[in-house]
Amino acid sequence: MPACCIAYTTDPAYLFPTLVSAAQARLYASAEKADVVIFCFGLDRSTERVFSRICESEGVILNSVGLGVIHGATAMMSRLFLCDIAPAMYTQYLYMDGDVQIVGSLDPLIDAEVPPGRFMAANDPLTFQIDDSSTQSRRLLSHLEYIGLTRKQARGYFNSGVLRINRAGWDKIGGRAWELFCRNNGPAKFPDQDALNLVAGEHRIPMSLGWNFPIFMRNSRVEAEIQPRILHFMSSPKPWQGRFPPWTQRACTPYLEMINRYPVLGRFNTKLPLNKRAYYHLQQRRKRVCETMMWGLSKRRNRILDYEVACSASACDLCLT
Repeated sequence: MPACCIAYTTDPAYLFPTLVSAAQARLYASAEKADVVIFCFGLDRSTERVFSRICESEGVILNSVGLGVIHGATAMMSRLFLCDIAPAMYTQYLYMDGDVQIVGSLDPLIDAEVPPGRFMAANDPLTFQIDDSSTQSRRLLSHLEYIGLTRKQARGYFNSGVLRINRAGWDKIGGRAWELFCRNNGPAKFPDQDALNLVAGEHRIPMSLGWNFPIFMRNSRVEAEIQPRILHFMSSPKPWQGRFPPWTQRACTPYLEMINRYPVLGRFNTKLPLNKRAYYHLQQRRKRVCETMMWGLSKRRNRILDYEVACSASACDLCLT
């Protein structure tokens, strides 16, 4: 029985893209090293019947979980409760959001020796712009300082979309983050992520962006150097909604192929209205130009590459070759 659980947490609205990502994880992770499990909250019986059959065909385990386990919170908060959700036989977790795509072997990440009480996470993209002098950068830094981070801690603010976790100690980390979230009455851009950064920053091991690559960074001219294995579609639009820059049709294909294999899934893939598709196309083209200038032709690109060098120099870093 594998000791590692590649864990996804979702609700029915996000179950279709999560299934596609989980099927990719199953393809790119050795079966003897890890199980791939989707934990779905608020799953109705008819939807469960459809997805459980397909998950079985794809080598993915689907577990229906009651909302009581996460105290009625949204599925977004459920990563804090992995020790309560996942069976105790799993001593290691590789948590991933449902809006990631896997394009290379996950085995090195699964094999990483994460000490008890520690976890691996990559810097959030905002950390590469907070040292700029722009209004947006000042606002980001102001938010991070408002929630209680120092400037030094803000530079290490991590993204919680991909986490490589040792189960031992995660219950305490998640519990403290949940308690902080419940006490926090102020504004939160990323509620669970802010809480985790506040309570667990010192327990985090920096991880290469190759394991959590924001797709917009294609506009930063760093993809060739980083050679990502996990692509993260962090903001709207999403690839199952259509082809939008900076990704190509290749990013949309896995969702279409899944529907072709299992036509019943077509009704679970929400379509964008035409006016919204037109808006996103214009928005993404404008962002591509702006991001190429602001990220690919500025100090931000150097900061990204410096971060990757620092990860490579760390004894805990993983080899992407």
